Amino acid sequence: MKMNKTLLAILAMSSAAGVAQAQVNLVNTDGSELSLYGILDAGVVQMTNAGNISPNFVTGAVPTGNGNSARIGTVRGMMNGGESQSRWGIKGSEDLGDGNKAFFQMESAINVGSGNLGTSGLGGGGGATNHNMIADTALNGQLFGRNIFIGLSNQDMGAVSFGRQNSLQLDIITATAGGYDPVNAQMFSPINFSGSYGGGGETDNSRVDDAIKYANKIGNFNVNAMYGLGGVAGATSARSNAQLNVGYEAGNFGVQGAVQQAKDTTGLSANATTNTVNAMFVNLTSYMLTGRYQVIEPLMLKAGYEREEFKAPSNGLSDLAMTTVYSYNIGTSTLFGNNQRNLDVYWLGGDYDLSSRTKISVGYYDVEAASGTGNGSGTGVTTGSGSDKYTSAMVEYSLSKKTNVYAAFMLDKKSGSFLGAATGPGSIATFNTYGAGLRVKF
Repeated sequence: MKMNKTLLAILAMSSAAGVAQAQVNLVNTDGSELSLYGILDAGVVQMTNAGNISPNFVTGAVPTGNGNSARIGTVRGMMNGGESQSRWGIKGSEDLGDGNKAFFQMESAINVGSGNLGTSGLGGGGGATNHNMIADTALNGQLFGRNIFIGLSNQDMGAVSFGRQNSLQLDIITATAGGYDPVNAQMFSPINFSGSYGGGGETDNSRVDDAIKYANKIGNFNVNAMYGLGGVAGATSARSNAQLNVGYEAGNFGVQGAVQQAKDTTGLSANATTNTVNAMFVNLTSYMLTGRYQVIEPLMLKAGYEREEFKAPSNGLSDLAMTTVYSYNIGTSTLFGNNQRNLDVYWLGGDYDLSSRTKISVGYYDVEAASGTGNGSGTGVTTGSGSDKYTSAMVEYSLSKKTNVYAAFMLDKKSGSFLGAATGPGSIATFNTYGAGLRVKF
């Protein structure tokens, strides 16, 4: 694939001029294509029972309450990616003839408010001391943290790709058929913001490193399979990740199902030392079933269910021997206990086109934990059940095909085992998020 002088000149001029209005495309005479693309999304947010807006966190703020360090009070500031995560990327393909293609994609998350690379912020020395809102994400300092892969495709046999790729469940929530999330907005939907739902229980698992993916579509049916290679000597199953997705997409109806099993995956949390995190190792099994139905031309209904199962890791000795993860040092390592924890996640809602330019989306989300399930720390067991319920709504107005404004809110109420403590800041049960922003695609 050729990177010629014309492309370099276009990219240089686009960078110098700050162009963010039109995708840069190049089609060469040999049938290869190359595109520079992205999304810039920023706005103003107000949150209750929150910490400080963080310039080192990918969205700037944590709307689900879990990362609201110290839970000081109401905060106003700039959010990054209220509707869509801000990003830039390069993708391309080359026609190999006879229905065959080679392709690649590289995509990086960015923070519009600070200019930083989009990341978790966990390596900054902990949020409890500086009161910044931070949380575990699948973005941990990688230049192309959203994805980077290469592959080959055939018009009849499908495509095989290699690299860091979205989990199949994350794609179902956010991308497949326009997304099976009723309120498909990063800061105003728990299943869109928190990668734990796309990762089968842990955010780190929502994007899979060293993954081989097969994808094919036969008529209205689709099938995707993925396997992440762990690469751990002496423990071939450690850090491995197996996933399968099958679905059906017609004009006004769609259904998607997926299952995944990840071994010795991590959940990360802040450590007081700079560039250091705490890591918990766990086996995950999850199941997802989603559906959509267009009742009438402007009205689309969406619903979904996910079952998440947390178990003790398969290769605890090799897990505890790890001293680094991504670009971080590991401060404290723990293993999920022997008591299995189960979470049931439900969502229901839809969107309605008021006009060709205006759309309203509403959604209700419910996460339920049964009593007596393991709490993920040693061999401890929670004594009671818990729930985490969200109500969300968003209105969008399109100024053009690539630019829109939006306003949204999300109300979160926790109870039982989802409360962090019986007293003090951890006992706070409600977290409300309100915001408005501007999104530009290029």
